[in-house]
Amino acid sequence: MKNDVFISPLEDFAFKQIFGEQQNIGITKAFLKTLPGFPEDEFVKLTVINPALGKILKRGKIGIVDIKLTAKSGKIIHIELQIQKRESTRNRITYYLSRLIGDQLNWGDDYKKLKQVISVVICDRVLLEEEESYINEYQMRNADNRAFTDLQKLIILELPKIPESADGAVWPWLRFFTCKSEEEYRMLAKNHPEMEEPIYYAKKMSLYQKWRDYMLHKNLAKVDERMLHLHWKKVAMAEGLAEGKAEGLAEGRVEGKAEGISTGQQMVLEMMDQGLSAEEIRQRLK
Repeated sequence: MKNDVFISPLEDFAFKQIFGEQQNIGITKAFLKTLPGFPEDEFVKLTVINPALGKILKRGKIGIVDIKLTAKSGKIIHIELQIQKRESTRNRITYYLSRLIGDQLNWGDDYKKLKQVISVVICDRVLLEEEESYINEYQMRNADNRAFTDLQKLIILELPKIPESADGAVWPWLRFFTCKSEEEYRMLAKNHPEMEEPIYYAKKMSLYQKWRDYMLHKNLAKVDERMLHLHWKKVAMAEGLAEGKAEGLAEGRVEGKAEGISTGQQMVLEMMDQGLSAEEIRQRLK
C-alpha cells in the first residue's frame, strides 16, 4: 500500500506507534536485542507502560518522546527519542533516569524492591562530541572500572555518526530512523530482511491517517504560538512608542521615543522567555 506522503520514523507519533504499542511488541523486542547488555530471557515478557496515544503534545515536552516498558524480571526499560539538541540535555537525561529509580518506591518501602532501569536514548543530533562511536554505554563505576551498582544503565545512540555500511546488528535499525524516502526503505528491507516488519508499519495507511490528523493539530498549535508571539510583539512596539513619545515630549529629547520603543519590546520578549502566559504579560504591562 502506497502513501503520497513519506513518514519518517523520527516523527514522534510514528515512533510511538511503531515501538510503543503492545501489539507491535515484537518489533520493540527485536530492536532491543541488538543492544549490549540485554539478556535473552528478559524478553519473554515485555510490557508497554505508556501506550502511544500519550501526552506527546504536553507543553514542555516538544522534541522529547519516550516509551517505558517492564521486562520479565521487573526491570524498567526506557526508550527516548531526542530530536532537538538542548544545552541541558545531559542533565535532563540524568534527572529522568534518577526519577525512574526514585518513582519505584512509596513511603516506607524497602530499597531492596528497586529494579534496574535501562535508558536507551536515540539522538538525531550529536550529543557526545567527545566520542567517536555512535553507540556509548554508561554505568556507575569507579576509576578502576568496578561497578558500584547496576541499578542505572544508559545507552546513547547518535544517528549522525552511523557509518554508510552495516557494522553490527543495531546498524539497520539506526539506518531505518534516518531513511528519508520510500526507495531508502525498499533498499534497507532488501539488504536487511529483519527490517521488513517495522518498515511495513511505518508505511501503513492507517498509520498515515492517524498521523495526518495528529500533524494537523500539532501544526495548528505551532501557528497559535507564533501568532501569540507576533501579537505581543506588536503590543510591545505600540506601548513602547507611546511611552517614548510621552518621555520625549516631557523631556524635550528625541531619543526618548527610541528608548521607549526598545524598552517596551525588550520587556515583552524577556517575559516570553521567562515562560509567562499571555494573560500574565498583559497584566504586567498595565
